[in-house]
Amino acid sequence: MSKLIFIVTVAAAVCAPIESFAQQTPTPSGVAAEEQRVLSVEDEYIAAEVSRDEQALRRLVDDKFVHNLPDGTTSGKEELIQAVLKLGMLGQTARERSVLIEGELALVFGTADLRFADPGKEDKVSSLRYTSTYVKRNGKWRMLALQMQQRSKE
Repeated sequence: MSKLIFIVTVAAAVCAPIESFAQQTPTPSGVAAEEQRVLSVEDEYIAAEVSRDEQALRRLVDDKFVHNLPDGTTSGKEELIQAVLKLGMLGQTARERSVLIEGELALVFGTADLRFADPGKEDKVSSLRYTSTYVKRNGKWRMLALQMQQRSKE
């Protein structure tokens, strides 16, 4: 009898972590829903950038944010927000986006077409390839890092 109790106890101990892991592993539909939540936050960020909504930018950009600039330097949250507030951006379209989620981090790979006002001239459009990183804090996705570079001519 004690052998049977021992076997049941070992089996329960071995199976419990497997069952727990299965409950934590998101289903394909759960992953797609989470990817959509990340893209929704990114869409909010783009709208805040275009409208120069400082309050929304402060809410959506993480305090530990790092902007990796094309010249090899980096800047933080405050520098990003101040730069955005000075931009003459008229619009932005994100395309070719894909999302990779690993735990509490999400990466978005995409192309952004930014349209800027150029006084006395036609609007200028800049096409950039980007990677944005999001972190999930207290159940909410926030932009943690961003790198953009000029897209090569197609």
